[in-house]
Amino acid sequence: MKNHNKMSRFAAIAAVAALTVTGLGILPETAIETKAASLTGQNAQAITSQMTIGWNLGNTLDVATTGLKSTTAPSKFVTKWGNPEPTQELFDTVKAGGFNTVRIPTTWYEHLEYDESSQMYVVNESWMNYVKQTVDYAYNQDMFVILNVHHEDFINEKVFTDETYAVAAKKLGDIWTQVSETFADYDQHLIFEGMNEPRQTGNPSVNEWGNGTGDNGYTTQYINNLNSVFVNTVRGQGSSANQERLLMLPGYCASSDSTAIRNIEIPANAGNVALSVHAYLPYYFTMATDDKAVHEFPGKSGWGEDYEYSLTTFFNNMKQISAEKNTPIIIGEFSASDFDNTESRVNWAKSYLSKAKDADIPCVLWDNNVVSVNNGEAHGYVYRLTNTWYTQSAPVIEAMMGVYGITPTLPAYEEYVSPEFSWDKVPKDETWVELFRSAKGLDLEAWKPSALGQWKQYANENYDFVMIYETTGEPALVLQDEAKETWNYVSASDTDTPFLAYFTYEDLLSAIEGTDVTLEEEDNLYMSATAQDLKVYGVYAVPKNGAEVPTETETETETETEPDTESEPLPNTYKGNVVNDGALNVLDVVALQKYLLGAQKFDKTAYEAADMNEDGVVNIYDLILLKRELLSVR
Repeated sequence: MKNHNKMSRFAAIAAVAALTVTGLGILPETAIETKAASLTGQNAQAITSQMTIGWNLGNTLDVATTGLKSTTAPSKFVTKWGNPEPTQELFDTVKAGGFNTVRIPTTWYEHLEYDESSQMYVVNESWMNYVKQTVDYAYNQDMFVILNVHHEDFINEKVFTDETYAVAAKKLGDIWTQVSETFADYDQHLIFEGMNEPRQTGNPSVNEWGNGTGDNGYTTQYINNLNSVFVNTVRGQGSSANQERLLMLPGYCASSDSTAIRNIEIPANAGNVALSVHAYLPYYFTMATDDKAVHEFPGKSGWGEDYEYSLTTFFNNMKQISAEKNTPIIIGEFSASDFDNTESRVNWAKSYLSKAKDADIPCVLWDNNVVSVNNGEAHGYVYRLTNTWYTQSAPVIEAMMGVYGITPTLPAYEEYVSPEFSWDKVPKDETWVELFRSAKGLDLEAWKPSALGQWKQYANENYDFVMIYETTGEPALVLQDEAKETWNYVSASDTDTPFLAYFTYEDLLSAIEGTDVTLEEEDNLYMSATAQDLKVYGVYAVPKNGAEVPTETETETETETEPDTESEPLPNTYKGNVVNDGALNVLDVVALQKYLLGAQKFDKTAYEAADMNEDGVVNIYDLILLKRELLSVR
C-alpha cells in the first residue's frame, strides 16, 4: 500500500502512550511451542479456498527508515509509527471478529548485519525471535498466517539496474534462507509472500504505481527474477513443509492492473504458488482525497467511473487470469478509508467481498490503526490499546462477515485509560539508593543540572542509575542490557507499575552535557522522548558488581548541594551576585550554571547569594529566578 508511514495526528500523538501497554521487547530464550502439523498435502487452490477473509497487522513489524541500530530492541521498531506491540489478545480479538487469516507485513533490512565468515546478511536473532512469536500468536490459533518481506530499501530502488538487482537478489535470498529455516516445520497454515510492492520510485520511464511497463520489459523481468530467487530459496531449504508451502508472488508494485498481473511468470517447478495483488478499489471511493473523489457507494467518481461496474469488471478479470495461469489469486491488501461515510463503506464491503467470493479470491483487510476522517490512509478497524473495534468500523466488519455467513464478536470501542502513577507501585529494590523524587515531576531542563552533583557521588563503575520518567502523562520504564545495546519496554498493564530507565553515569553525562540535548536518537540513552517532552519522577543509584550500598548518612555527607565553607566569606551586594563584583550580570548566570553542573564550587557567601528563593538549596529554580532578576535590571 502507498504511504503506509503517513500516520494521522491522532496516531502520532498516541505513539508514546502506546508504548506503555507493550510487552517485553526481548523474548524469552524458550520459544513458544508450535502446534502439531495439521494441514498438509493441500494444493494451492485447496489452501486459498479455506482462507475466507484476512486481516493485516499494518504499520507494526513493517516499520521502516527508523535509523535505529540492528541490535536495537524489536519493541523500539514496532512502536515507532505509533502502534503498540502486538499481543496474543490482539490476535484473539481478530479471530473472534471472524477473520481466519492474518498477514504480518515485516521489514527486514534494518535488522541485517553482513557476516564476513558466512558471507551472508544475517538477521538479528532478537528480531527473528520477535517475528516468530508474532506469527505464533495467530498460528497457534489455527489461523492462516502470511509472512512477507515489506518496505525493503534494497527492493524499492529509484531505478532498477543490474547492480541493484545483484544486491536485492543477495539480500532477498539471505533473508528467506533464514526465515525458511526458522519456520521449517510449520504446516500449510503458514504462507510466505516473497515481496510486498516491488517498484521503482524514480524512473521517469516506469510509473512507480503503474503496471511496470515502459522500459521494454526490463522491469518485469527484474521482478520475475527476484520471485525466482524467493521460490528457489524456500524450496531449497529442504523440509517437507517448505516443499509444499504456499508461496505468494507479486507483480510490479503488486498492482491490480491486469497487464501487471499477467506479466507475472511462475518459476519452473515452483509448486504451490498464488499471485499477490493489492486492490484498494474503486480508488476514488476508497482512498482518493482530490476533487474527483466521491465517497458514496453505490456511486460514480468525478471522472464518471461507475463503482459497481468497476468492481464487477475487476473481479471478472481476476477470475479469468487465475484460470489462464491455473493459479489462485490472493488480494493481500484492500480497504476503504473512513471518510465519515459508514453506510457507504458497508455497501462497498458487501459488494466487494461478494464479488471476491464468487471469484474464489480470499481478501486480506489492511488495518493500520489510523482513524482520522478525511485522511486517505485512515484504515483503522481494531483499536489496539484496548482490543476493541472503532465505532465507525464495526458495522463495516459486520457487513464483511455477513458475506461469509459469519457472526463476529466485536467488543464496542473502549478508550484506553492510563495507569495511575503511585510511588507505592514503584518496584524499588532494597539496594537502590534514592537520590531524589518529585511528586509532580520536573522538566528535564530543570532537574538535570541540579541533580548532577548528587549523581557525581556515584561516578564510577560500581553504579548504574534508575530513572522514573513520564511522557504525555504516563510514567514509563526502559531497561538496558549490560552491553548497552538493547532497550525494552515493560507492560504497565501487566505489571501495574510505572516505568523505569537503567543507564550508566557515562551515558547520562554525555547526554546532558551535549548542546541541544535530544534523547530521541542517543546511541546509549534512548528514551523515545525529546527533552521538551520528558518529565522526571525520581532517580536512584543502583550498586552493581558487589558494590556496597551507601548509607543514608553517607549519601547526605557526600552531596554537593552543601556549600564549600573552607574559603573566607566575601561581601555580597545582593541576591544573585554570586561572583561578588558589585553588579548583577551574565557572569553570575554563568557561574551558577557551572555550579549546578558540578564544574565550580561556591563559598558560603556565594552559595547564599545563589539561593534566590531562600529555601536552603541551590538548584535550577534559583537559576530561573536569577535569569528573571537579570532581565528586570535596567
